[in-house]
Amino acid sequence: MTATDLREELSCSICLERYMDPVSLQCGHNFCQHCIKSALDAQEQSGIYTCPECRAEYPDRPQPEKNRKLCNIVECYLMAHLEEDPEETKILCTYCDFVEPAVKMCLQCETYFCSRHLNHHNNSVNHFLLDPTTSLENIQCPTHNKMLKYYCFQDESCVCVSCFATGDHRGHVVQPIYEVSEVKTKEIRHVLETLTSGKSEMEKGLQTTRYHLEKVQKNADSITQRVNGFFEDIQEQLNSLKKRILGELNRQTEEARSQVSDLIKQMEVKSDKMTRRINHIQDICNNQDPFYILQGHKLARDVFETVSGADKTSHLIDLNEGLVSNILHTGLVDILTSVKKYVYVGNVSTLLMDASTAHNKMELSADLKTVADSDTNHGRPGSPLRFVVYNQVLSVNAYTEGQHYWEVETSKTGIWDIGLAYPSIERDGKPSGIGDNDKSWCLRKYTKKYMAAHNSKAQSLLHEQCSQVIGMYLDYEAGRLSFYELLHPSRCLYRHIYTFTATFTEPMHAAVYVDDGGWVTFKHK
Repeated sequence: MTATDLREELSCSICLERYMDPVSLQCGHNFCQHCIKSALDAQEQSGIYTCPECRAEYPDRPQPEKNRKLCNIVECYLMAHLEEDPEETKILCTYCDFVEPAVKMCLQCETYFCSRHLNHHNNSVNHFLLDPTTSLENIQCPTHNKMLKYYCFQDESCVCVSCFATGDHRGHVVQPIYEVSEVKTKEIRHVLETLTSGKSEMEKGLQTTRYHLEKVQKNADSITQRVNGFFEDIQEQLNSLKKRILGELNRQTEEARSQVSDLIKQMEVKSDKMTRRINHIQDICNNQDPFYILQGHKLARDVFETVSGADKTSHLIDLNEGLVSNILHTGLVDILTSVKKYVYVGNVSTLLMDASTAHNKMELSADLKTVADSDTNHGRPGSPLRFVVYNQVLSVNAYTEGQHYWEVETSKTGIWDIGLAYPSIERDGKPSGIGDNDKSWCLRKYTKKYMAAHNSKAQSLLHEQCSQVIGMYLDYEAGRLSFYELLHPSRCLYRHIYTFTATFTEPMHAAVYVDDGGWVTFKHK
C-alpha cells in the first residue's frame, strides 16, 4: 500500500481529514469522535439514526466505542510522517490524545491548538492567537520566564504580568497586547494608506517628470537640428558672398589688366617710332650742312610737339575698392537679417489688443495694434474684463507654451508700460496696475529711465531710452521674459535691458499701459 492509499484509509469520511480520536459504530465503520457525535445530533430530531457511510439504521442512538488500535495506527503514521518531512512543524496540539500538529498558539491560554480544537477554543473565548513556534525568545519575558501578554506605553515594550505587578514597570500604564496590536494595526494601515497614496502621487509626478524630460529632449533635438541647419545656411550664404566678392575683384582685375596691356602695346609702338626719330634728329645735329639743319629743324619741332602731348597713363583703370566694400557690407547685412529671421522663425507673433479689456480713455486703432492715451471717454460697453482705474489693455492672444517674440514701437514722450499678465489680473483698484501685483511683469518707461516692475516692486535700471523699438521674448517653459532695445535696425543690433524669471502657471497675455500722451504699437514681423 502506498503512502497516499494509507492516508486515505486513515481519513474520516465525514471531515475527510485524518482521524482524530477515532471511534467505531456497530457496523464497523470508523469516524472522528467529534464528527460522528455531530452527525448523530443532527439525526436526533428525526428519531432515525444511520451510519453516514453505509446507511445502516439503528433503532436507538448508537454509542460509538473508541477504536484504540486505529488510534495507535494514526499516531504511528503521524510520527513517521513528521520524521519523513522535517520541514513540517513539530509543535503538537496540547489537547489531542495523539500526535496532531498545532496550527495556532493562544497567548492568553499559553497552549497550542490543532484546527479542530481551535474551533472549540474560538467559539468559547476571543483570545489573541499566534502562529505556533518553539522559540519563545520573542514572546517570553527574559526576567520572569512568563508570556509577554501586555504592552507598556511608557517604555513602549511588551511585558509580562509580573513586570507591571512587581517589576520595573510597576505603576506604568499597560494594556493587553492583542488590544494594543489592534490599535497599532489601524495606525500601520493608516501609514500604509498614506504611503500608498504618496507613492501614487510620486508615480504621477515621476510620469510627469519623465514626460517633461522627453519633451525637453525632443525640444533639444529640434533646436539642434535647427541650429545645424542655421549654420549650414549661414555658411552657404558666406560662401556665396565670398564668391560674389572674389568674382567682382577678378572682373575688375581682368578689366584693368586688359586696358594696361593694350596701353603697353601702344606705348611700345610709339617708343620704337620715337627711337627712329631720335636717331634721325641726331643725324641732323651731326651734319654740317646749314640747309640740311634748317630743314631738319622743322621736323624736330613737329616731333617735339607730338611727344609732349597728354600722358595716357593718367586714365588707367584702378580697382574699385568701394564697390567691393559695398558688396561685402550689403551681403553681411542681408545675412544678419536672415539670422534675425531665423532666431524668431515660427515664434514671431502678431498681437491684437482686446477691446473688451481696454480702459475707456484709451484710443485703439482700427487694426487693434496701436493703443494711445486719450482724454476722450469712448463709452465702451460695460464688461467684467474691462480695466476701470488705469489706462490698460490686454491682448486677445494668450500663450501657454513655447517661445515667442514681439517688437513694439513706443513713444519718446509720455509714460508707458509693456509686458505680460495673467487673465486673472484684477480689473479694479490699485492692485490692477501692470507690475503692481504677482500676476504681471512689465518694462516701465518714466521720463527717460526704464524700470522693471513685478508684484509692486519696481527696480530702476541704468539704461535710458535710446530707441523707440522694444523687443519682448517669452520662453514659457523656461520661465523667462526678456526685454531688448533695437539700437541699429540695419545692423540688427540689440541691447539687453532686463530679464524676469518665474514659474508661469496661467496663460500669458500681452499687457500695455499708457498715460500722459504715451502710445505703443505692436509691429508685425
